[in-house]
Amino acid sequence: MQEKRRPGLQADWRRGLVPLSLLIMVTLFYFRAPLWIILIFPLWLPLYYLVYPLFLMRRWKAFEKTFNAKFQRGDYKELLEIYKKQWFLRRFGPRSEMLSKLGLIYTALERYREAEMSFESALEAMRPHNPTLAEQLYFNLANIKYELGKYDDALQIYKSLRPNTPYSHTVRTQVALIELRRGVEPQEAREFLEHERTRASGALLVRIDQALATHT
Repeated sequence: MQEKRRPGLQADWRRGLVPLSLLIMVTLFYFRAPLWIILIFPLWLPLYYLVYPLFLMRRWKAFEKTFNAKFQRGDYKELLEIYKKQWFLRRFGPRSEMLSKLGLIYTALERYREAEMSFESALEAMRPHNPTLAEQLYFNLANIKYELGKYDDALQIYKSLRPNTPYSHTVRTQVALIELRRGVEPQEAREFLEHERTRASGALLVRIDQALATHT
């Protein structure tokens, strides 16, 4: 399941709702529409700008709570089905955040190509002035590039992250794995990975062991 953006300019049609409404009201006055229609028509404004955002926020918070709980329990397949049913949030919710969560699900399911597409789409849809989300998306995308064997792309993204990123430790480990694989300063990379091995666990420990065994 992958949601793609339409090509071309992605105009925010919501910005035109108020002037469009004023134009419709003027038209109603011009054609002498019944007064009750003219009075009722503007009522959609508070519904759209007050009630609708509250409803959207409630749906988003409920989904986030469900997502976090099931993701921590490892219910990834069930979570993907839940995601597919969230048509309202996928259509009207925060698009970049939704695509980011889809990418996380695909990553956990080891469906890396679909995860790559999700994170790239999330970056395209991201609103400006959201550096925290941008950094998270780029970090996740770099990890996927690594899993797909696109080491040059992954390395470029890792090195573009700010030095004090909260992912700095993982970034250093991933960079060392790539450099050891590519033979770039292999001795320095090996020493770093051997040190990291003493405190690594799970999938990361397996990855470090495989890299050290393969690239002697």
